[in-house]
Order: sequence, then C-alpha cells, then structure tokens
Amino acid sequence: MRTKSFLSVVLFFLVVAGTRSLQAQARETDRDMAPETTSKLSKDYVAPFGVALAPPIYLINFLLLYFSNPETAAYMPAYRVALPQEVYKCLVENPDGCPYAEMERFFAEQAADTGKGQNQKTFWPESCRTSPRLENLAPTEDRQAHQINEPLGRKRADQLAQLLGMTPDVILTNEEYQCLIGTPPRNDDQETIYACSLDLTNSRGNTNIPLSSWGLYQTSNGDVRSNCAPQAPCLEFNQLFAGPLEKIAKQCGFANKLAHLVAETPFLQFVAQGHRCQQAWMPTSCIAEAPCARKGGQSGQSGQSNDKCGPSLLP
Repeated sequence: MRTKSFLSVVLFFLVVAGTRSLQAQARETDRDMAPETTSKLSKDYVAPFGVALAPPIYLINFLLLYFSNPETAAYMPAYRVALPQEVYKCLVENPDGCPYAEMERFFAEQAADTGKGQNQKTFWPESCRTSPRLENLAPTEDRQAHQINEPLGRKRADQLAQLLGMTPDVILTNEEYQCLIGTPPRNDDQETIYACSLDLTNSRGNTNIPLSSWGLYQTSNGDVRSNCAPQAPCLEFNQLFAGPLEKIAKQCGFANKLAHLVAETPFLQFVAQGHRCQQAWMPTSCIAEAPCARKGGQSGQSGQSNDKCGPSLLP
C-alpha cells in the first residue's frame, strides 16, 4: 500500500489526557459539550490555546510519535493550558514570536493563579473538533499548577496507543527509529523531523524551559511561538508528507509499518480534521480561540485579568 496520498496534509503536533484513566475517558459521552456549545457560549469571549493541542492534531501526532518511539511520545504534555492573555496579545501582533524573557512573568503568574477557582470551562471551536469518543482522549484542562507541562508518561501513552488501535508490531525498532531521525550532521529532512519532535515534547523533565501545555516552543534566539507559526519546524514537517517521508520509510525499511499505521487507526479521520483546524487559524499566530462557558473575569493586583478568558483578538 502506498502512503503518500494519505499523508500529504498531516501535521506533526502533540498533547494528551488528564488524571482519570484513559479507559474511563473513552467511555464518556459528549454530555458536557453539546448543550453548552450551542446555547451558552459567547464566540467573542474566548480562551486562546495553541493549535497543537486541538484533539485531531494532537492525536494524529501522538500516533506518529508513538509509532516512531514510545519513549519520546511519553513526553507529550498531559494537560492543555490556555495562554495568558498578555502572551496571546503579543503573539497575535507578532506571529513570528515574542521574547520569552518578557513573557516569563505572565506564565509564572498564570501558574500561581491556577487552582484558585478562576478557571472557566472552555470548548474547542467547531473547526478543531473530532468525534466525542476520540475527543475525550485528548488533553483535559489543567486544574492545579503542577499539571502545567506535566508529561504524559509511558503508562498513559501505552493506554492511549491501545485505545487508538495501534498494535506493538507497528512500532519502529530502535534501528528503524535511528534511521528515521539520523545522527548529526543530519540532512534537512531529518533535522526537521528531529526539531519538530523536540518542540512538541518540551515538557518537564525533557527541557529546561517547558512550554508544551501551551502548545508553544522556544526558538534558538529565545522567542516563544506557536508550534505551527510561520516557518516553525512542525509546520515545515508538513512538506515531508508530499513524498520525502515515504522515501525515508522505504530507505529505512518500515514502509509497510507506516501503511499499517494509516489503515489500522483513525489516522485518515484526523488528517482531514487536523487540516481543517490548522487552516482555520492560519496564517496568523496559529492560536485557536476556544469559546468560554461563561463571561467574567477577576482582576489581580496588577490590574490585569487573572482569568484565562477574554475578548476575541481576531476579526
């Protein structure tokens, strides 16, 4: 089976589930979503999330990372976190990135406020949804400060892979994985794959400045930006699906495994849904605005809103 036609629009992003077991999440229904998404939400009062955290994008990229190396996939973030309003405003005005040194205090203030009853329930916009059963496998929102940038961990990664239909025989061997990412000096395609995998797994324990739960990464010059911002490694990875990845798979001897991954999991479903989500929030900051369940915020001592929800910044 050829995989090129299946993969031409895929993203290589990540993020995953919450504290409850993944099996329990898979059994949940959409009972908390349907009524509010149609009648109680304000499209103008939103919480900003990195597009990498959207369910179909996260899940397809989890499949790709776990397929490549389960230990790497285990460093995907276990929770999603809304961007601080000040960071979001800066990224909307500067899609190429904002200095982390200037944004750091807003991340710290948000973490300090987490768990103080200010969190509001949010819902992914329609452009970034998947089926209720699968959506329940995607990351839940943080409720405690320690959950921010918490890695998924191998146990939950193994559970999620099983729920998505992945079997052990599809996973690359260590030799196949090393062939995929190469060793320095890597060629351009391998460098893109390697850099993107690092950007998507920058959770605690895997990097000095974790940003994974926000769907952000830090550039070499110290800026923070969305994982699908213009010229980001993970955005450039899309181009590999037009042929180069298939070529690598053949050269490294895992073309059949890649074909089985596509055929045995919801891969194609995530392709279409993920492409729609990305296109809806580009070419600007590549941050999705999730409607909030209610309007209102609390002001901190600085006069800035500590609430994660705020007015939409997009036309």
